[in-house]
Amino acid sequence: MSSPSTPACCPTGSWPQLLLNSNADLNKDDIDPKGKTISIAVDGQDDLPLYFVEPASTKPCKGSILVIPDIYSVRALLPNVRSGDRIGSICDALAEEGYTVALAGIFRDQPYDEAIKGPDDGDFCKFDSFAQDGGVDWFKKQGYDKMGPAVQAAAKYLQEKNTTDNAPLGVLGFCYGTWLLSKASSTGDVDFDCAVGCHPATVLEKAVFGGDEDQMLNELKQPTLFLWAGNDSDIYSKDGSGKVALEKTGGGVEEFADQLHGWVSRGDVADETVKAGVEKAMKSITDFFGKNMTTK
Repeated sequence: MSSPSTPACCPTGSWPQLLLNSNADLNKDDIDPKGKTISIAVDGQDDLPLYFVEPASTKPCKGSILVIPDIYSVRALLPNVRSGDRIGSICDALAEEGYTVALAGIFRDQPYDEAIKGPDDGDFCKFDSFAQDGGVDWFKKQGYDKMGPAVQAAAKYLQEKNTTDNAPLGVLGFCYGTWLLSKASSTGDVDFDCAVGCHPATVLEKAVFGGDEDQMLNELKQPTLFLWAGNDSDIYSKDGSGKVALEKTGGGVEEFADQLHGWVSRGDVADETVKAGVEKAMKSITDFFGKNMTTK
């Protein structure tokens, strides 16, 4: 398990929370979001906030995509936070491709950076909220008994909102979200048609929740593609067990060896290498969904 100063989901050297700073115009989420924030009921829990985006009206609906974030604040759901993440804009981009999209606010108003407070200023490339006290305890509270019902409720809502009969359901996860989509799939609780995960953190299954990571990955029930950064878990490179498991689903691993964990949603695109990596990742995501999300 990771040391107390570093949560198990992010390896050493990962991109920290992307904060709004002098690079705000490049890094902040779309200032004119295409979607709206709504709330849906979850049995036995507080209502679940969703950032919901209708598909572009100029294209036929291709299906629905559930988006599961990393541990940090998402501006599309909590507009007053200082995060410069791109997840809301990624949802908008997928809607432009013809998908109905819902970003699940699984942490409600207590994502990691809000629950574990850090300094109010500083360079976002140096700011390390992981160094704050209480991180391990926060992670232990985010287990599947709590998160599973939220994912199921969001998936059900998306399927009900889709006007196309037998429309496919895809899922896109970031970091922690890759663990959660894998857990939901392996249990059979949600019937996804395909899945994409950026900077996989499935190590959480063993490191925090005491489960069997390899077993979970070998029980995935849909084609699954993970986008792997150079400092991500080595089970997804070479002939690692994670890579083998994903290839068995009809998916696999695309390696971005020149990127660091977190680059798709929170890497600083003022860096041309990161910008190129984000653009390449978005093409891989849309291509995989386009290939695997077909009407049932």
